[in-house]
Amino acid sequence: MEPRFHSTVSGGLTSRVSLLQFIRAFMYSSNIPDGYIMEFGVLNGGSLIETYNILRGRLTHMYGFDSFEGLPELSEQDQLSLDLMPIFHQGNFKSGSVDFVEKNILASTGGLTSESLSLVEGFYNKTLPVFDKTQLNDKGPCLLAHVDCDLYSSSCDVFQFLDSIVETGTWLLLDDYWCYKGSPKHGQRKAFDEWIADSSRVGATEYCSYNGFSKAYLLHLK
Repeated sequence: MEPRFHSTVSGGLTSRVSLLQFIRAFMYSSNIPDGYIMEFGVLNGGSLIETYNILRGRLTHMYGFDSFEGLPELSEQDQLSLDLMPIFHQGNFKSGSVDFVEKNILASTGGLTSESLSLVEGFYNKTLPVFDKTQLNDKGPCLLAHVDCDLYSSSCDVFQFLDSIVETGTWLLLDDYWCYKGSPKHGQRKAFDEWIADSSRVGATEYCSYNGFSKAYLLHLK
């Protein structure tokens, strides 16, 4: 029987760990079958490791998408927003090599095998349009999508990709929602609002903010 988790926060900020613990309990109580997760913005694998260690036993596969070269060349929209988040400049958040990151993840997650981990290297506008989604057919539902790609343009690429994948009950974790001083005119928040407004397939219900700058949603099909 799955353990029950209660909030560890009383009047403060919810942590990502507490949220993931609740998501595991939510999956159990909602009779959600085992499935896969996707992360966009892997860096050196820390959040994938954390997610696996909390959701272990419920995951059929883990997908991580990253250039492993840092942030891409800024789009016109992202250049206009740069003064609000100067840290989000081209080349920042460069990680180790994809081989280094894979070894780091496997070494830190007892039980995860290389066959159950796929790291997709490249900028999203190049890799996501050619990703073979048929490989997902035997892996159950998309349980969780963690979007940590900082920029408006990158977030747009990710949401367009996710539109045909997510299902009712998929958790969407937006790592950078409250960046750009919380303005809905910039960054990930702007991209998310546009996606939900324009999508004929996907709707979203706000769940909570966590880790200060991040926000969680539960997705549903319209």
